[in-house]
Order: sequence, then structure tokens, then C-alpha cells
Amino acid sequence: MTHAFEDESLGLELKGYSLVANSALETKIAIYTPEIVQSILSENPEIVDRWLQNLHNEYIRKKKSCDFENDPVACFTLSAYEQFEKHFKSWQDGGIIAITLPHDRVIRISKDPLISVIADSKNSSYLVCNKCMTSFTDLDEFEKHCRQETEAKPVEKKKKREKLYEVAPNPIWWLAP
Repeated sequence: MTHAFEDESLGLELKGYSLVANSALETKIAIYTPEIVQSILSENPEIVDRWLQNLHNEYIRKKKSCDFENDPVACFTLSAYEQFEKHFKSWQDGGIIAITLPHDRVIRISKDPLISVIADSKNSSYLVCNKCMTSFTDLDEFEKHCRQETEAKPVEKKKKREKLYEVAPNPIWWLAP
């Protein structure tokens, strides 16, 4: 089934600052369902890597066109591509890419697996959490740790309330004496 996603017509596009599937990929996702596509692409991240590389090459072309040819259309769309470049670098470092689908659905793909199974010289294997690099010998302990990590909420700092003005500042301050 992975051969179905190696078609050259499939790919990703930028719509605003979001990564979206092109029409051919949207059709494949509608046929296979988003869950199946996410599982296929998670097992074969090199497919997504090729699509992202195509977008990166498009960014390079637009950047050259903007810088050297002063193309206003290329310069106008460059900010979205620069934002994509940040996500692309994160992807290359093992981050997660989100592909936005119609009806506010999202497929998330990671280039690297979320857990690692490592075997040492004593032929015993252990699991390593890729978030905190803690190792576990038992799958139950590892699952408990993962649940605790997902349930843990970040500590929120109390925000200081700024003093609100009773009168709004003058919107045309440059004309005020």
C-alpha cells in the first residue's frame, strides 16, 4: 500500500501558514481514511520527507526570484515559505509535521519514532522515552510514565494585570500639541 503514496503527483502545498495536501493527496486520503494514511506515512517518513524537500526547493526558487529578479509575487509569498522553513528544520531534527485536512482534521507525522527499543550486550532490551530520555525495562512502567507525562500540565505563571487606562490614548498622537 505504500506504493500508492510514491506517486509523483502527490504532495503538499502551503495555504497561508499551514501545510495542506494537494488535490491528488486529498483524494488518496479520502480513499484510505486519514487514520490509515497517518499510519502509512508514520511508518514511511521518507515519503513526507520528499514532499517537504519539494516545498523547500520551491522556497529556494522563490527566494532567488525575489532577491535577484525583484519578482513582487515571489516576495509577497516569501513570508509563508520562511515560516515553513522553521517547521522544515524542526522536521529534520526529529520534530512533528502537521498536515491540515478539510473539516479541521490534522495528520501528524514524526520523522523519528516517539519511543526507542534498545538492546544491550546482555541481550536484554529496554525502552527509552524520547521526551525525557528515561529508560524502562518493563512495558507497563513505560506506559505508566507516558500517561503521567501526557497528564502533566505545564506550570502556568500568573500574569500581572496591567493597569488599564480610564481614557483611551490619543489615536492621532502626532497631531496633539
